[in-house]
Amino acid sequence: MCAQTPGNGTSWVCKPFGTCEPCPEDALHEPFCHPFGNRRLMHCVPAVIPSNSTPGSELTNPTSFHAGSDVPSPTPTPQGETPAWEPCGRIVEKERADFYEFFACNLFIGVVAITVVLARSKRLQVLQARQLAARIGLVRPSPGGWSNE
Repeated sequence: MCAQTPGNGTSWVCKPFGTCEPCPEDALHEPFCHPFGNRRLMHCVPAVIPSNSTPGSELTNPTSFHAGSDVPSPTPTPQGETPAWEPCGRIVEKERADFYEFFACNLFIGVVAITVVLARSKRLQVLQARQLAARIGLVRPSPGGWSNE
């Protein structure tokens, strides 16, 4: 729960509602999307509490379940409640997926690089062996100067 005071001097009490989600492209310039580009929905009510209610009574049941469904759905916002956004940290699932993608790309590049180095080494070894054989005279010219290639 967080208390905020906007410019008009009214205090607000806000409760997080839901999980972090990526900001849409058109909202990335908003302050609640910085620094990681993620946001979380907040339900805010004025800090002034009417005398006939108890603190937090408006927000005691922020979600309800439909019969036969395990998926919660938001209830209608109570009178005087204002939805707002707050910045939030990184989304673990997205960061994990990005890490595995990064790891797989590096592994692929590493395998390709090692394959190229081994093929090049083999080619250089064969070339050097041919040069050495020609230098010490192991390669005999064909009789009569004819070649069967």
